[in-house]
Amino acid sequence: MAVLMLVIFLALLATAYFWGKRDLLSPWFLLCLAMLTSYFIVLLNYKNWEVRINGTFVIYITTALISFGIGAVVSKSFASKKLVATTSVERVSLKKELPQKNYPEIFFIVVSVMAAGLYCFKLLSDVGGSGTISERIRHIYDSVVAGYSPGFAFNQCLELVIAIAYINTYRLFQEIYSRGRAFSIINLSIPLFIFIIAVMISSDRNIFLRFAIYFICLFVLFFRENSKKKNINKSIVFKVAFLLLLLMIIFFLLGKSKQYGSGIFRSLSIYGGSGLYVFNLWIEDFSEPLLYGQSAFSEFIKVFNSIFGHVGLTLPDAQVNRFDAFIEFNSSNGYVFSSNIYTALKPYVEDFGFFGVILFPFAIGMFYQKLYMRMRKSKYGYNWILYCMLIYPIVFFPILEQLIRRFHLGFVYEIVWLSLVYYFVYGRIKVRNEEINTAKLSTKRLDNGGV
Repeated sequence: MAVLMLVIFLALLATAYFWGKRDLLSPWFLLCLAMLTSYFIVLLNYKNWEVRINGTFVIYITTALISFGIGAVVSKSFASKKLVATTSVERVSLKKELPQKNYPEIFFIVVSVMAAGLYCFKLLSDVGGSGTISERIRHIYDSVVAGYSPGFAFNQCLELVIAIAYINTYRLFQEIYSRGRAFSIINLSIPLFIFIIAVMISSDRNIFLRFAIYFICLFVLFFRENSKKKNINKSIVFKVAFLLLLLMIIFFLLGKSKQYGSGIFRSLSIYGGSGLYVFNLWIEDFSEPLLYGQSAFSEFIKVFNSIFGHVGLTLPDAQVNRFDAFIEFNSSNGYVFSSNIYTALKPYVEDFGFFGVILFPFAIGMFYQKLYMRMRKSKYGYNWILYCMLIYPIVFFPILEQLIRRFHLGFVYEIVWLSLVYYFVYGRIKVRNEEINTAKLSTKRLDNGGV
């Protein structure tokens, strides 16, 4: 069964790659790649985990990936011809895309320092305890798992730091690929380091992982748009491999900051592969009553009930915990690991059984294909940023559900802050440029004898 699953993964990956016209950022290809990578990690631990793949797992995983692909195909077939991506696209000069007005680099540094400072101070003073910084971060992590939150205002401080880091990253690539000013690149990088510090204090490495995925996808878009190489995918793979190594080291160090004792390979195995394997163990014996949406939509239900519960309007709530119970596995050779990370398919199965792995992936495939086609139609700009920012649930798919189950107010705040910061910088510049172009056109008409 293990070999059969590998063959199916490879076949679906090749199908998605060629259907997506060899685009490495096509959502169906990214999903197949993420699942194959996670499964490859499982195979690397074949002896230590005493891997035993069951037939139910193979059927569920295969069905989900095919269903996602069918959703993408349907979305593309119903799309307007104006939105359909083409392989031969007209290149746009990056220098023309750069705003002529100075980017507020110093302003964003000051805002990042203030917002991150307030957020970190609140966490450290509330639940940081005493001892070394690592011990205090560990205490924060334990408190968050137990339900602690610094409150709305301080959470918005963190969201603002994240939004600035995202927009600064976009601007950073603009400067790099247009051969911009060196001191601007340095100034743009400072909020990124502030962001990493805030993430470390928050103890939530998933925030960094989402940023890392955004960073890599945005890099691929900029590199592809500004490269004249024929075999561009080969160059992208080598460069992304280097970036992945760097980002994995940072991710590992963030884990060490909250006293994780695992080595880098064990950490990668447990975080990247155990979720898929534990789902394999879990699905074989699953026989619980179906929850009909209460698992996948658990966060939405909690928000809805907290808002409308005061007037007696509530939705059924199964009280699904954000942090699933740990499953511990003891190998006969003495290897022990425990994991509370599941693939995104777990809540879909809990809600609707086998039908869940048809329904949800199909809908998600349609959504992401639509988003992808809008991104492909664009040349730089907000659609690039939004796609790269929202693609992480696809990459997270083997690990845990990050789209529907995570769709709570915090997720909305992230998009709102990102949009506000983007249009604060680029929206007003676009309006000003249009005014300048209109003035130039009027002057030209007068010069030609117009009225």
